[in-house]
Amino acid sequence: MYRKLSLLFLLLPGLALAEFRPFTNGSLKEITAAREGRPFLLVLWSVDCPPCLKELEEIGQLYPKFPADGLVFISTDGADYADEAQKVLHQYGLVEAENWRFADGFPERMRYQIDPNWYGELPRTYIYNSLHQRIGRSGILSRKLLQQFITMSNHIE
Repeated sequence: MYRKLSLLFLLLPGLALAEFRPFTNGSLKEITAAREGRPFLLVLWSVDCPPCLKELEEIGQLYPKFPADGLVFISTDGADYADEAQKVLHQYGLVEAENWRFADGFPERMRYQIDPNWYGELPRTYIYNSLHQRIGRSGILSRKLLQQFITMSNHIE
């Protein structure tokens, strides 16, 4: 039943769809190289993570204020949840953002590639500064922290 509803939702006229890039071996290097010298947030989330949805809602409200390449989202869900992930991103106005999805059958391998010390707790965000030094944070980012990041990153550009 969920699949039919998801398909119906995706076929509604005028619905913008997120384009998921496959997150595989080497994707993190590609993401960071594309943002050399610029700060960004790397946001990891899942459709079945209520705190993730709350964080995506908050980010969605602030999305227009972020620099063009200041946000990267990675869904830790597999291909079976692509329809649901599309729906979530549409709901929070994040379909235009850069969106990736774990494409390896072993999520542990993808998590390890991002951070060997990360064990899969969500939401998980990495705050990269302009030198690409990063801080990993588990849990929902506060609106205040998000606004500070926006102010700092827009000042650098």
